[in-house]
Amino acid sequence: MNDQRSDAAAELDEIDRIHDDFPADAARRLRELDASGLPTQRLGAFAFLLNHVLGERLGAWREAAERIAALAARDDAPVAVLRHWAAAALLAADDGMARRAQSRLAATAQVDASIAAALARVDAWNFSVDAGRDTGQFAALARSALDFPPGALDAGFAASFNNVTVALLERLAGRALDEAQRDALRLGAQAARAFWLRAGGWIEDERSDYLRAKVALRLGDAQAAAAAAEGGLAVVAANGDDPVERAFLLQPLAAALAALGRTERAAELRSEAASLAAAFDPSLKGLIEQDAAELFAQEQP
Repeated sequence: MNDQRSDAAAELDEIDRIHDDFPADAARRLRELDASGLPTQRLGAFAFLLNHVLGERLGAWREAAERIAALAARDDAPVAVLRHWAAAALLAADDGMARRAQSRLAATAQVDASIAAALARVDAWNFSVDAGRDTGQFAALARSALDFPPGALDAGFAASFNNVTVALLERLAGRALDEAQRDALRLGAQAARAFWLRAGGWIEDERSDYLRAKVALRLGDAQAAAAAAEGGLAVVAANGDDPVERAFLLQPLAAALAALGRTERAAELRSEAASLAAAFDPSLKGLIEQDAAELFAQEQP
C-alpha cells in the first residue's frame, strides 16, 4: 500500500510539473491516476489540477466537477477538495451539484452557508475571471469577506483572493482602469493579506505585502507601494533574509521610489536585486526579469 501511495504521489508531482506545457498529456494522466493511492493531504492538489487542466485549460468543466465529486465522496476528503468541487460545479453551471457541494463545504468547515458560497464563487474566479465583467462582483465579495470571522476556510480564501488579484493585474496591464477595476485590485490584495495573516506563515505575510505593493503601483500610489514593500522586506530580514524573497520585494520598492523622485536610491535597489538574481536558477531568473519589465515599464494611470 505504501508503494502504491508513493507511486500515485510521484505521478501527481509529474503531472503538476508538465501540465502548463503539455495540457493534453496532463489531462490524460489525470484521468488515469488512481486517486485511491493518494494520501489525504494530496487530494486538494489533485482536485486543483482537475479544475486547472480539465476545466480551465480544456473547457471540460462537467468532467472536472464529476471527478472532484468522486473525490469528495471519500470520508477523508479535506476542505480543499470540497471548495474546488463547489467551484467546478458553478463553472459547470450545475445548480444542484453546486448546492450540494456548498452545503457539504459549510458543514465540514462549520461555517455559515453564505461564507461557503462566497468561497465557492471566489475559487471559481480563480479559474475563470473576466476583467471586464466580474470586477464589480469580485470587489464587493472581497469587501464583505473582510468581515468574515476566522475559520477553517481562511487558507482557501487567502489563496483564491491572491490568485484572482494576480490574474486581474495581468489582464488589466496597460489598460485604463475604471472604478470597479481599481476597487477589485485594491480590495483583492487587501483580502488576500487579511486571510494570509490568519492562515499562512511569514512567507505568505511578506508575499501579501509584495502583492499590495504591485497593486499600489498599478493604482498610482507610490507611497503605499513603498510602505508595503518595506514591510515585506522587514519580515524577510526577520526570518533569515532569503535572497529570493528579498530580490522580488526590492523591485517594487525601487519602482515606488523612482516614482517618488528618489531615482538614485531606486537604481541602487535595482542593482542589488539584479546581483541577487544572478545566482538564481534560470526559471527564477526569468520570473524576476519579467517582473522588472512590468514594474519599470508600466504606465501610471
